[in-house]
Amino acid sequence: MGRKRLFMLEFRPITLQDKPVLHSFFYHADGYGAEDSFVTLFLWGDQKVAFFENEPVILSKFSSESYAFPARNRDLKAVVEAFLADAKERGFPCRIFGLLEPDVARLEALFPGRFHFRTVRNSFDYIYEIDHLADLHGKKLQAKRNHCNHFEETYPEYRILEIDAAQLPRCRAFTEQWYASHIERGEESDFAGERIAIGKAFDNYEALGLEGLVLEVDGQVVAFCMGNRIREDTYDVNFEKALPEMNGAYAMINREFARRIRERHPDVRYLNREDDMGIEGLRRAKESYTPDILLEKYLAEEIPE
Repeated sequence: MGRKRLFMLEFRPITLQDKPVLHSFFYHADGYGAEDSFVTLFLWGDQKVAFFENEPVILSKFSSESYAFPARNRDLKAVVEAFLADAKERGFPCRIFGLLEPDVARLEALFPGRFHFRTVRNSFDYIYEIDHLADLHGKKLQAKRNHCNHFEETYPEYRILEIDAAQLPRCRAFTEQWYASHIERGEESDFAGERIAIGKAFDNYEALGLEGLVLEVDGQVVAFCMGNRIREDTYDVNFEKALPEMNGAYAMINREFARRIRERHPDVRYLNREDDMGIEGLRRAKESYTPDILLEKYLAEEIPE
């Protein structure tokens, strides 16, 4: 007879049918983190959900098997004990991702000496007050204003369109051209995961409740942006693409999307433009907008006994 299984959480793949429960659960969580949202979990990597004491817990295989730090106020000690027992049964050390600095202190107090903690710079979220991106006030954003002004002067007939059923195929075709140009420059591995995620977003755009804009010049898509509201005061920008050779295209779609979200969701205060995936050019671009919050995240790794 085989060894008796002591404890294991019953994880299963996340599907669209989980959206009502998971979106509601994360929408009322604290903080601004993009990974605590149904859309992010559905789109990125191999994510699974189980329920512990009637609340969801997440197991991710995006890089290595690890558990998401529990969202919302709950019995943290009981949840982490469940993670430790589950990881032991599955045969890997317990890893918990998405901790913020106060979470590190809480976990260490509950399990002194049990975990090693380290920051994960590639996963830091760039968070901006929506007014800063919509209005581009101040010296630090002068260059962004200049890019937008140049674009408007150069392409006075540009159009801003809502992403709908008619625009989705155009955005998909534009995205494939964008990736093709980056693959030619040897950057395929940088965007492998994102390419899969954005394909799922196009396939399930309406079901996921995504919103987006297209920037068009002379009848051609030159940029688009899409996202979803993840908290009462926070909106997540899931994807943004533009022609890099068209001066001002990125600045324009960034500004126009912020303005549209502010108009449509007046209670939203923050735009979370997610992490930089460790891509140097993307990091420079996000830093250039001077984030109001650079949300530092930690990984907790179980120390072998």
